[in-house]
Amino acid sequence: MQEALTKQLRKHAWWWFLTAGAVVITVYAVVTAPVRHLFSPVLAACATVAVLAGVRWHRPSPGRSWYLFTAGMGLFTVAGAIFGAFQVAGTLVPFPSVADVLYLSAYPCFAAGLISLMAAWGSGVRWGAVLDAGIITLGMSTMAWAFIFMPYLRGHLSALPLAVSLAYPLADLLLLGIAAQLVLVSGVRLPALGLFTLWVGATLAADALYYSTLAATGAPIAADVSYTLWMASYLLLGAGALHPSMAGSTRLVPRSQERLFRARMTALTLPALLGPALLIADVGGVRGQPMHVVAIASIVAALTVLLVVRIMLLAQFAEAQADRAGARARTAEDALRQQTSLQQKLTHQAFHDSLTGLANRALFFERLEHALDRHTAAQNTVLLLIDLDRFKDINDSLGHPVGDELLITIGHRLLGAARRHDTVARMGGDEFAVLAEDLKETPAEIYAQRFQDRFQEPFALSGHRSAFITASIGVVAITEPTTLHETLRDADIALYAAKEGGRNRVEVFEPAMSLAQESHARIAQDLRYALSRNELSVHYQPVIHLPTGQVTSVEALLRWERGGRSPIPPEVFVPVAEETGLIGPIGAWVLREACRYGRHWHDSIPRAETLGVAVNVSGLQLKDHRFADTVRQILHESGFPPASLILEITESSLVTDAETASLHIRALRDLGVRISIDDFGTGYSSLAYLRDFPADIVKIDQSFVLRGGRDIDNSLIQAILHIGHALDLDVIAEGIETPHQAQRLHALGCPHGQGFYYSPPLAPPALDAYLTTQAILTPEGQTREPRK
Repeated sequence: MQEALTKQLRKHAWWWFLTAGAVVITVYAVVTAPVRHLFSPVLAACATVAVLAGVRWHRPSPGRSWYLFTAGMGLFTVAGAIFGAFQVAGTLVPFPSVADVLYLSAYPCFAAGLISLMAAWGSGVRWGAVLDAGIITLGMSTMAWAFIFMPYLRGHLSALPLAVSLAYPLADLLLLGIAAQLVLVSGVRLPALGLFTLWVGATLAADALYYSTLAATGAPIAADVSYTLWMASYLLLGAGALHPSMAGSTRLVPRSQERLFRARMTALTLPALLGPALLIADVGGVRGQPMHVVAIASIVAALTVLLVVRIMLLAQFAEAQADRAGARARTAEDALRQQTSLQQKLTHQAFHDSLTGLANRALFFERLEHALDRHTAAQNTVLLLIDLDRFKDINDSLGHPVGDELLITIGHRLLGAARRHDTVARMGGDEFAVLAEDLKETPAEIYAQRFQDRFQEPFALSGHRSAFITASIGVVAITEPTTLHETLRDADIALYAAKEGGRNRVEVFEPAMSLAQESHARIAQDLRYALSRNELSVHYQPVIHLPTGQVTSVEALLRWERGGRSPIPPEVFVPVAEETGLIGPIGAWVLREACRYGRHWHDSIPRAETLGVAVNVSGLQLKDHRFADTVRQILHESGFPPASLILEITESSLVTDAETASLHIRALRDLGVRISIDDFGTGYSSLAYLRDFPADIVKIDQSFVLRGGRDIDNSLIQAILHIGHALDLDVIAEGIETPHQAQRLHALGCPHGQGFYYSPPLAPPALDAYLTTQAILTPEGQTREPRK
């Protein structure tokens, strides 16, 4: 609480100081007793104390200016006390006296304080302010010469009184010049500086009134007015020191002094006219006194020189401003040019692919939409969608930098195949598009073949490397008005047909493709709900030991029967499941069902304790690093022995990412499950895979079985059997449908087989009966030959 009151007192102390001083001055005006002459030194003393208090409260840095003001005001206090003591005593004040020495000594202190205050701003010499202050001071010097210096010089004072008398106006002119510079530099932006300015003004006004009348008449006229102004100046100095803004007066940033505003021009013009006006008006008969004419003329000449220099400074400033304006204009022009260039670059980047420099998707769509809006578009516009075949293999095997370089090279080749006004764009990833307008003479398929041919030669890359890659192209020849969405949809359908047709081919969109695509989309949509609707089931086809006819294992085969509609073959919906990513949850469900029923057969069917259950695994499942954990969890939940689980992997699944496939197969074998390579011998480097991948079983593709007994097929089967025997692999022949095929395979030494000759895929209850019947009809230890 006490601290808050102290802060409030300090905040408003300057106002209380002014109010108390005004009361003292009022009493001075009313009182007529000689003691009134001591009021002035009392107020001076109070102002001295106020300055010291302000320095302690507000702590300006540096504080030397305020200590100089304190010294000057202290000299005024002592001088005023001496002068007042003579007046109170009714004694004639001697002239000159010690009081005059003290008064005159105070002015250099005030001037030094003002100079120190400006020096604290650290702005150096402000020549504009110096010249303007000089002009104002010289202008007022003519008035001082006419009304103070001339009367004193024409009088009969001895040397010392004359020197002291002239010293007062000279000190005032010095103070005026410094104060004017202070005001012009600062612009008087702080209340404390405003009070200081009023202090100097009141001091100069009091001196001018007192000493001008004293010089003219030998006695001061209206001395009470001068004393009142002096006392008011003391109050203004003390109030300025007590004002809180005093702390910022030494940290002020000076304003520019080069511009001359209207008020400042007036302040410079009027003092400059005072000298000529005095001569014209012949004030005090000055024209009859050559010495004084010369003095005033000299002042006017000096003032003229300052005006000329000031004008030159303004001219230099104007020239510098013009140069700066020109520089700013050039900078603005350069900035505008750079901005225009940047806008062009940004526009190019917004509509072009950053890697290949081709048009991007946004620009391509814009041009395609514009082409479709034209009246001739329905007959002459062709759209190509080009997708690179197995581009991911390039990135995976050679790295993304090589893949990027290949994309750039492909973009250049596509540009080379296009006509001058065609649009070639990179739509994203490894997909490109071409828009050809006004294609009147060339059929769409022939035009597309030009781009297909560009992939026949290898693509040269850095480091003396080259890469082969093919592309699938979907073509839309626009024959009737259509929309952008429909055109892109048709192009996607044609591209999908090219991919499904074996890749590296051109397919032109036909309406029938749209029906097939719609069917594909319906299958994909229905397949998402197949599990939740219990539409999926697993059937099992027995695998027979050919020498004995015993069932050694069964293969789990997925079936889908949509409610009220015909079943969908696995070769139709399984690829859709792989494309949509549904193969993961569906495959896990199949594996869980197979293990659950396998455990059931082990526990309930005689001599089925070692029955194996084979489950087909998609290449996408094999690539999933979590697949081995899924298998482990299902085996644990079902209690099915790992050695009885056989995971069938197609040979094509091993091609796309051999390193990952090998790593995951080893993880599965570590669980104890067996690995079977399905569709063996259908066109890949089979021997290499048998050597590099840890498999347990190979299944001879049914194409070798179904083509009859040709020597070449028998030789291939015999070779596979020898390889299996050499690598300690079990061999199963698929697709046995006739007794002749079974006899031939048995004669060749094939140990196992499966097919409709033995049994179609059976539902679990039917397989229960099949296994039970076989166990009853084939006593333990009995063997039988294959059926004739």
